[in-house]
Parts: sequence; structure tokens; C-alpha cells
Amino acid sequence: MSSGSAIIVAGRAVEPPPGLVLSSFADPAVHRFAGRDRSGRPVTEVVVHESVTRSAEGTVAVLKRRGLGVHLIVAPDGRVTQHGDLASDRLAHAGGHNGPSVGIEVVNPYYGDQLRKGSPWSRVIDAPWAHRGRYVVPTAEQAEAAAQLVAWLSSPAAGLSIPRTWVGLAGTRLAMGTVAGADARRPGIYAHHYYAESRVMRSSAAPGPASARGSAANAPHNQRAVREAISSSRGRKRPRRKAGGVMASMASSFSVGSTSR
Repeated sequence: MSSGSAIIVAGRAVEPPPGLVLSSFADPAVHRFAGRDRSGRPVTEVVVHESVTRSAEGTVAVLKRRGLGVHLIVAPDGRVTQHGDLASDRLAHAGGHNGPSVGIEVVNPYYGDQLRKGSPWSRVIDAPWAHRGRYVVPTAEQAEAAAQLVAWLSSPAAGLSIPRTWVGLAGTRLAMGTVAGADARRPGIYAHHYYAESRVMRSSAAPGPASARGSAANAPHNQRAVREAISSSRGRKRPRRKAGGVMASMASSFSVGSTSR
């Protein structure tokens, strides 16, 4: 394992999840976002975003221009780049949750009119919960990579303090809008839109839907469309997803309950 293919945690090179293709900022080609030092402080949250861009490189450029940053970016082909030390780098991506969180940005144009010829995204679905009522389904490779990341981050292997607690889960229902009380920090797994502060971030700073109506990271899709997209992208049967959206897809990977709007 070379240092460039390892995940960097508190300055140490750690083996990534099996099968995950990752490049860290130890590789000179991968940008490291500027942040504040949080060494010695517990890291207890994961916050998942979607970018409303079409490439990892474009996402980095937008974040740099806006003075923001995330720790991990998931490209359309499922490749992951690490742009900050998971333990010691406090990056600006989640408002009041910046201090204890790891930020994951999933590259997705979100809007169908942002797709271009030859795009890796193949499905645009009707989605009344989404801004403008239409939504680009993330690739199966992205959903799998994001699920692997969250599983690893919330495991002892990462050396962090993130529990596998879905903040938007109430009983067997996974929330798809804002979640009461989610502004307050508590350990677990978040979609950016779970807390009201994301409305300010999305409209004025972060790459993402410029609307409080929905973040793609926590939005349900037409179930058949998502299952077909996942099954067809690699030409073989994929695990069944209960609903779409990166957040809901990951949740179903862990046998978390159904979704609600």
C-alpha cells in the first residue's frame, strides 16, 4: 500500500476499505483543502453532500473558489479522493457541524439540464421533492463507494468516534427533509439538508441545490428507476435499494428502514 492510496487519519496512512479505489492528498496530484487544526478532538459525525457539478476536478475548483472544503469526494466512477486528514483537519462544509465532522461530497449534476453527451449518469427521474421537480440518479458506483466509506468511517478501523447512527431515522422511517433538532451537534450520519443551517449554506456558499427544498443527498427516488440503474451500470445484479438518493441508498445497504418525505 503506497501512501497515496491509503486514507490519512491523524497523520497515519491507514488501509482503505477493500475494493475502494482511493487517492489521498499524499499524492501531489490531489489537492489538500486548507482548514483549521482539530487534533485531539473527537470526530463524531459524517455529513453527506451532493455537488451539482459534473467532475471531481470541477467540485474541487468550486470549493476552492468559495473558501470551502470536504474531506472526501466520490467521482462518477466510484473513485474517491481524500482532500483532508479525517482526524486533524477541520474543513468548512457543514456550518455548525464543521468541528466534529467528516464531509463527503458525491459528484452529481442534480439537474437534468446539466447533463452533457456521454455523461456517466444515465437516469433523470421525476421527483416532486427535488428542486425543479427532476433529479439525476447517482451512479451505482457512487452509491457503493459512499456506502463503503460510511461503513468504514463508522467502524473501529477508522479510529474515529462516529457511531453508525442515522440521524434522520425515526422508527423505521428515514427522513428526507429537515430533521427537528439536527442543528445541534450529536454523533451520527447526516445529510446536509437535515439541519436548517444547510439552507443558508446551499443558497450562498456550498456547491449544491440553491434551494431549501431538497438536497440530493437525502432525497428518495422512484424505487424502480434506482434499482434498474444500479443493476444495469455494471451489467450484473446489485444489492436491492429500498429508495434512491445517496443517503437512502446507503441506509438500505445497512438494512435501515424505509424512507419518508
